[in-house]
Amino acid sequence: MTYTDLWPLIQADILGVLLADPILGARNGVLVEPGDVQSNIDVKLAKVIGQGSDGKNGVGFLVLPIERAEDENPSLPFGPLKLTITIQWCENVIVNNSSTGTQIPIRVYAALTEKILKLYTPVNLTQSLVPAKPVISEFTEPTNQNLRIGRVDFQASEADALVMNRLGRPVINVAGSAYPYTATVTAPGGATVVYYTTDGSHPYAGNAQATLYSGPVTVAQSGLFRARAFAAGWVASDTAAYNFS
Repeated sequence: MTYTDLWPLIQADILGVLLADPILGARNGVLVEPGDVQSNIDVKLAKVIGQGSDGKNGVGFLVLPIERAEDENPSLPFGPLKLTITIQWCENVIVNNSSTGTQIPIRVYAALTEKILKLYTPVNLTQSLVPAKPVISEFTEPTNQNLRIGRVDFQASEADALVMNRLGRPVINVAGSAYPYTATVTAPGGATVVYYTTDGSHPYAGNAQATLYSGPVTVAQSGLFRARAFAAGWVASDTAAYNFS
């Protein structure tokens, strides 16, 4: 199973879509990388509201990383996620209303952004997003005389092409009536390896206390015996447990 982080490509593609518009393209558009979002915004804010390609100052936008994701259908295990992609418009009100500014409020730019994104699907790039219901929100009060900020939230749905299945739980069988007991683990269908522990810790390859199961295990003292199955392309099984007391 391989994983590809599509977000950097999607983010850059959305920036390109907005800059391709003759009106929006005149404004500065800046990508904000994943990480400390607020610090990135602070660093890039001056560039955003600086001079655009039309020579006008006072307004620009940031394409923000995915900040929220939720299950599209909570009752469907491993189903697609809903992603909220945000375009944040920033306006230096005083500069923008001056003779060197655009004299166009950010609500106009945000409304145009909403219309563009409503019709946009990055199929050729990712084949993984379907746009739905862009929303303009969170504008600062119009009485703000310094900085006005608004957001366009672009709701998208991930399309899962990768089907993931969970392995069944292993079965632990114990033989004997006194120590030492013999524990036998039966792996579920599809499993390629099973790890077990006898100290109660979680069984997996990275645990130094875990042992790769290869046959019946002699248990000579009390403790919690745990086993878990793994296979490439599968979600690992739930952990089976037997308490030797």
